[in-house]
Amino acid sequence: MFLFDSDYFIQRIAVPGGLADYIAEFLTQFYYYPALGSLILAVCFVAFQRLVWAVAVHNGTDDFWYPFSFIPALLLWFYMGDESVLLSLVIALIAALLFMLFYTEQSNRPDQHSRLLFKVVTLLIGVPAFYWLFGSCVFVVVLYVLFFELAHRQQIVIGLLSILYAVLIVLLCAQFLHYPLYRLFIGINYYRFPSVIPYMQLVLMVLFAIFPIVLYRLPCVRRSGRVEGGIMVVLVIGGFFLIRGGFDPVKYRLMETDYLVRTHQWEEIISRAEKHQPTTPMGVSCVNLALEMEGSLPDRMFNFYQNGVEGLVPAFQRDFTTPLPTSEIFYQMGMVNSAERYAFEAQEAIPNYRKSSRCYQRMAECELINGQYQIAAKFLARLRQTLFYRKWADDALTCLYHDRKVEANPEWRKLRSFRFTKDFLFSESQMDQMFGLLFAHNLKNRMAYEYLMAWQMLERNLQGFQKYYPLGRFVGYTEIPRSYQEVLAYLWTQSHTSFEGIPYSVTPEVCNDVTDFARAYIANPHDPGLVTGKMGGTYWSYLLCKK
Repeated sequence: MFLFDSDYFIQRIAVPGGLADYIAEFLTQFYYYPALGSLILAVCFVAFQRLVWAVAVHNGTDDFWYPFSFIPALLLWFYMGDESVLLSLVIALIAALLFMLFYTEQSNRPDQHSRLLFKVVTLLIGVPAFYWLFGSCVFVVVLYVLFFELAHRQQIVIGLLSILYAVLIVLLCAQFLHYPLYRLFIGINYYRFPSVIPYMQLVLMVLFAIFPIVLYRLPCVRRSGRVEGGIMVVLVIGGFFLIRGGFDPVKYRLMETDYLVRTHQWEEIISRAEKHQPTTPMGVSCVNLALEMEGSLPDRMFNFYQNGVEGLVPAFQRDFTTPLPTSEIFYQMGMVNSAERYAFEAQEAIPNYRKSSRCYQRMAECELINGQYQIAAKFLARLRQTLFYRKWADDALTCLYHDRKVEANPEWRKLRSFRFTKDFLFSESQMDQMFGLLFAHNLKNRMAYEYLMAWQMLERNLQGFQKYYPLGRFVGYTEIPRSYQEVLAYLWTQSHTSFEGIPYSVTPEVCNDVTDFARAYIANPHDPGLVTGKMGGTYWSYLLCKK
């Protein structure tokens, strides 16, 4: 949540690295649109590469070594595969390269006396200013100054004193700031988890400081298009595998799925699951939610991997990602208070104590639905200071203390009729009972009923299924969903040898599938095709998997 507010700016700038953090958060808000986020990162990496080369050129590096200037940018890209690395680190490193470029240009002055005076004044003023504005990347600058003076055999003492000067500045700040000393040295807002010391970051900072000097020290080589082309090919291939190794595909697929949930792209979630089925509770619950929103959960849920009731409503975890899709499940079902609680818990679990516009929007919606307008006004006031949520907040503000306007919103009107209106003891360990109570409160709540039935099937509670199945007459099915037919056929076969006289509208196709499955199981109980092949995607295959 980036706020266009003077207090927000003062809050950020009041700690070392605050300007880098402020700029980074300003840019990060544009990730609301993935294409803009990709463009911003691309511009940052290109700017980083160009500045590395500019510093190297001003040191006198031969043009032959230009392809090597991409290495720092590739390493930074690799490191940012860790989603907890914040953009403020990139902004601070770009600022450090600009400082290094400025220092290098002015160090090439012909007049030795003016050059020395310039270096002293620049470091005396620039080092503390840079530390306060951009944080501990100041050590990239002072390390570069030391290696620059060593490589060019100039004032080496200035390089040593600049490092000592930077350390003293940090120690001085430690006397007035309530931060652990190690955080003041490694950076306050470069990494999302305050208690983690990112050693990779420290290695990269040292490497980036000496890299332009390393390029400068390489010998001059006669240019050859073939050799340079070969180097570029190696860098492209090596960079591809390097960057690919920095990204956890499972984690990023979950992030993409969460984005699709937030934007209600249900068909896309299902399409992706058909190509690569998720197995984690968060991923499976998102697929089941998408199926429900598309009206096909009872028909198709066993066409996808199911890991039990965790795939319906994942157990609560105290982190800032997994509760968000679960909040969406509760919200769509009408459990408004639970949806708000999960959104609040997700926001409060953010390690660096930042706020989330997405969570604020969900909490504001829930309070509007509950008619708690005074609380909703507080959330909306903050959202009005954002860029991408301002229009929504302005529209929502017109609904305050106007029940008719809230009712005019089809989604809010529906959820108002679904939500619980009486207090009771909510139990996360007995979610099927919560679904049942929600459905009993409003028999038009089809999602509550289908989640109740799915819970019974995933728990293999066939008695519970038989108990709640008759309630389906209130939902308005034109035909019995596929998975319900499979359970009914399975129950019938436990006491009958044929389907003659079955009192349910089970299609001949389901009856034939049950017969084929039974024959295949009797012939070879250990046949993997029963759960993964032709027979896969049925309730019986799920039962067999869970034996």
